Amino acid sequence: MNNESTILDRFIFRFISVLVASLYVSELGSIHSIFERLLTIEFYYEFGVTFLIAITVTELLYRINQVLSRKYPLHDHTAMRILLQIVFGLVVPAVLVFLMAALYFGINGINIFKTDYLVFVFPLVVVLLILLNLLFILVPYFVHAYRLQKEAGTVRNLDRENMSSGLLNPVKVLDGASVRYINANDILLAYIIEGKVLIKCSESGELLTDHTLDELESLLPGDQFFRINRKLIAKKDCCHGYRPESYGKLEIEVSPVPPVPATVSQNKAKAFKEWIGSRIPID
Repeated sequence: MNNESTILDRFIFRFISVLVASLYVSELGSIHSIFERLLTIEFYYEFGVTFLIAITVTELLYRINQVLSRKYPLHDHTAMRILLQIVFGLVVPAVLVFLMAALYFGINGINIFKTDYLVFVFPLVVVLLILLNLLFILVPYFVHAYRLQKEAGTVRNLDRENMSSGLLNPVKVLDGASVRYINANDILLAYIIEGKVLIKCSESGELLTDHTLDELESLLPGDQFFRINRKLIAKKDCCHGYRPESYGKLEIEVSPVPPVPATVSQNKAKAFKEWIGSRIPID
């Protein structure tokens, strides 16, 4: 699944959400009503600092999540992504919030450890950071699932049309701003570049798809396509031979040359040799 645009990608939405959350946090534990506080300068000073800290951390977390989603997609690097998300999406922002809050209190001559910040406010900050991480990670998946469900009827109709038109094993691709379907037989390679799944076709060149490689592997006929590794699927006609490498791996000669390594692991080497058939190893 590629990162799909959601409401979380709109800065104005993040801005308003942070504004509301900052108002709540700044009022947490106050013994005066919001209407009384609105008439004091202290309210605007405290609210302004809270908002500045919150928007800084939110935007940092948003950028961190974008980088992690591009380099470590959750469906391809689950364990590593969760670990990095905890470190850079939760621990680092939480420490940053604490340091900025300590600086704010220090400027005002207050020791943060002698306040109720760590008792009331900081636990809430951690909870909000966890919720933000979950939103940034899961919302694109829900949007993707909704989009697939919405398109299910179209795909079923397309399948019926394909039966009469001769288009077998249709695969959805994104061609500019439009969506179209191509015949699986036209596909040469499929690979992941920076978290995006691209399909190399014999006639259409390189096309973007919102399928994962796992989904493509199940869609494409197994006698014609092989999952070389976690980043590459290749058609049999594109595999011209293989070269034994260390630790039982195989280096595959693929044409056109893919932008990712074409190395088969030791665990899949036997299956690849059986799949490729009579083609001899390369010296």
